[in-house]
Amino acid sequence: MTTRNHLRATLVLTFVAVALTSIASAEPATTTTAPAEAWGFHGGGPLLGQAPDLGAPPMKLRWTYRANEDGDAGIEGAAAIVGGSVYVADAKGVLHAIDLARGERRWTYQGAEDGFATTPLVCNDRVLIGDLAGTLHAVATADGSKLWTVDTASPIRASANASGPTAAHVVVANDAGKILCLNGTNGEVVWTAQAGDRINGAPAIASNTVYVASCDAKLMALGLADGAVRSTADIGALAGGSPAVIDGRIVIGTDEGRVVCLSTTESEKQLWSYDRIAGAAMAYASPAVAEGTVVIGARDRQVHAIDLASGQPRWTFKARLDVDSSPLIAGGRVYVGSKDKSLYVLKLTDGELLWEFKAGRGIVASPASAAGVLVISDLAGNVYCLEPERK
Repeated sequence: MTTRNHLRATLVLTFVAVALTSIASAEPATTTTAPAEAWGFHGGGPLLGQAPDLGAPPMKLRWTYRANEDGDAGIEGAAAIVGGSVYVADAKGVLHAIDLARGERRWTYQGAEDGFATTPLVCNDRVLIGDLAGTLHAVATADGSKLWTVDTASPIRASANASGPTAAHVVVANDAGKILCLNGTNGEVVWTAQAGDRINGAPAIASNTVYVASCDAKLMALGLADGAVRSTADIGALAGGSPAVIDGRIVIGTDEGRVVCLSTTESEKQLWSYDRIAGAAMAYASPAVAEGTVVIGARDRQVHAIDLASGQPRWTFKARLDVDSSPLIAGGRVYVGSKDKSLYVLKLTDGELLWEFKAGRGIVASPASAAGVLVISDLAGNVYCLEPERK
């Protein structure tokens, strides 16, 4: 998620390939506006949760930032890292812009008192984020000033996603099952669609199609241009997280201890179902996918690795408490947090524990990575920036 010393920041995110390639600087931004770059939950676009190689652990702490001194501004969403800044939002309704190099506050923006529970979407020189009062905010990256807001009339727990760095189509969903596509520049509504129940996870975008999983146990495929329903598939149980889309497959975790894989080309035909989650516990986290492996955390206190092609188990890793944190895969390693306060670094091939970092409180946020660093937040409102000890 962060930077090597004395390198000027350059971050390129391709929403089609989802590979986040970055060379960013540890120096504070010197221009008055941020570059026209983009960053969203799990890398945005198809939501694969991939990042460039961070280098082998162990890691060292570059800095710790505290959202407030009371320790009650918990952070549930991942951080976004763009243009030498880290953007993160807390349960008190404050959006923070943090200098990537030193961990110092650049600015704060006060949203609704209901708070934020999502990952900021950064694109086109603005930060877009929905709050628990149901308002989508657009904030200038330069100074944190409000550009516009849109009231969706129901709490937003699903992170916004975009079709590319220009933010021509920003898609967000809310607790009422409403899906909105907006012009990210001016906030004008392009189209709306309706699911049958609450939507917790970010919509995935791939091949001009929006994929949305909801608590009505359905996965909808919508046209990006017009919101027209292309298909609806039964996934067997409610979904708490986001789908990942890769190689003609859609992977989503559900309640009742299952991870489901559907086809994008055969009207969302089910290709396999993984049911090895102990006690039929919910897979609330969103899956990450790389090198033919699906990795997802669950409320059976385990991280599960599944073969993408067959749905067969590859390995499991036992944490001490639930794993609601959505994993990140980088350089053949899995980075994932747990409510047991730990950030775990695991080997992608076999789940071997390579390193562990202890936070001040439980972790439900997803790790984020760019420019050779990793940023993770906890439920006390601490934001940690980690980098490899050896570079």
